[in-house]
Amino acid sequence: MKRTIVLPLAALVAACGHNPQTAEEFRQQIPTAAFGKVQTFEAKRSFREVTKTFQAKAPECLNVAVRTVERGGSSTRTLKPTVLASENKTELHIQQTWSGNVIVPGKVPEGGLYYIVADATPIDRSRTRIDVYGPSMGADTLVRAIRNWATGENVGCPDMTK
Repeated sequence: MKRTIVLPLAALVAACGHNPQTAEEFRQQIPTAAFGKVQTFEAKRSFREVTKTFQAKAPECLNVAVRTVERGGSSTRTLKPTVLASENKTELHIQQTWSGNVIVPGKVPEGGLYYIVADATPIDRSRTRIDVYGPSMGADTLVRAIRNWATGENVGCPDMTK
């Protein structure tokens, strides 16, 4: 049986194929990663509203498993969202695990490989800064969902099959 090698973003770009074991390590690696990207935008909503939306939508929409079928077999990618909120920062971590016809090089952190980390911080009473750390390709659906949730433009769940 043919097996697919899944090269997580961090393994492609980090020294010695080291997968980030924490969200902070992921944040540090992404800006210099060949396939990493940091996107920053401003939401014209209060930090409290953004936090509430992340806390509601991430578990509702991102606790999903997506199955991929290829000629050599099938694999399943399972997402795990975590929202950590404090007085001055809200973090949305999206981790992923793979099962089936895949090989994941390197040590996988508890909860899965970090795929996207989004940080929300207050600018003032009615504006919030969002920093999204993730891959430069293949994460458009998730980044768009995070942007829409933060701005309040669309608080629906993204179609994870795209």
